[in-house]
Amino acid sequence: MFKKNILYKSINLEVFKNFLGCLTILFILVASSRLLGYFDKSIAGNLESDLILSILILRSPEFINLLIPLSFFLSVLIALGRLYMDHEIYAYQSAGYSKIAFVKSLLFQTFSLTVISVFLSFYVTPDFEKRADEILNYSSIEKKLKLLNEDELSHISDSSYLYFSSRNGNYFNQSIFIEDDANGISIISAERLKLIEKNRATDFEFLNGKIFFDAASPNSLVSSFKMLTTDFNETDSEEESFERVFNIDELSDKAQFEWALAVPIMIINLMILGVCLTNSAPRQGRMISLLPGLLIFFLYLSTLIVFRDGISENKSFAYFGMWPVHFLVLLTSIFLFVRGDVVSKILFTKTNIAKAVMASILLIILLWLI
Repeated sequence: MFKKNILYKSINLEVFKNFLGCLTILFILVASSRLLGYFDKSIAGNLESDLILSILILRSPEFINLLIPLSFFLSVLIALGRLYMDHEIYAYQSAGYSKIAFVKSLLFQTFSLTVISVFLSFYVTPDFEKRADEILNYSSIEKKLKLLNEDELSHISDSSYLYFSSRNGNYFNQSIFIEDDANGISIISAERLKLIEKNRATDFEFLNGKIFFDAASPNSLVSSFKMLTTDFNETDSEEESFERVFNIDELSDKAQFEWALAVPIMIINLMILGVCLTNSAPRQGRMISLLPGLLIFFLYLSTLIVFRDGISENKSFAYFGMWPVHFLVLLTSIFLFVRGDVVSKILFTKTNIAKAVMASILLIILLWLI
């Protein structure tokens, strides 16, 4: 029992140290990529340079949450791979350690990370992401509005135009606002337009005017008003790195909920999969399972993204949400658990052709995600 306790602490410490290292490196890579994108926006005049650090800090919980499953998965592969390479696995086997024993040993660490991920997914990330979007929209809108000229119809977003005869501070006189979206063309004509800046957001307050709904249609409607307030959110058409992974603003509520739930479930599934993958490639070195492991992880992630988008678009294949994907990965782990010797001949082959094929598939998936 004493020997088992020592081995239990040893494997958990090894996995945790590797996890921190992987998480740090991956976070630096993702943050650096986003930082370059923010600097490009700043150079283009769409973002204040002094806001870049604030936005990056607000985005950090989202980055960390999505990097936890990959970092933990890699740490399991690396730590257990070292045991096989250095033949330390025999010490664990002599103490009665098996595949199930390794899974049980990592359960506490797995559930701890799962709880952290749930907290980040449902409580921290949504609020921080909303604040970051407000800062981005506010900075971009504020700069554009300052550069507008009088007596000109100016393009202020992908589908919005603004005209005014004169300006006095935050007031635009004899203003016309045009919005061309999926619902048709809407036109707001007002004596004055006031910009209301609050909580890093900009609202438009129109005074004494008329609004024309679906103005291009013969059945257009006209309504008069004394005061009309609208929130103005500019759509950023410039895609950022890993936009397909991190951009969930336009998803339905159900898709966002399933995605937030999917990340913690990934941690549990990938821990089991990592133990089974490493154990199916004994004496072949700690890195032999990294390439197939990365390929399986990004296949898992990309399939979840496809199902996530399918949920948002009410596709028939996503009727059961993302659960079929999670169960498929779990069944894969069970198959590896039972027939690991068969899979090792396929996944952990030493031929360059097989490695090139796996690397090519992995590269295609990464290009799709980026």
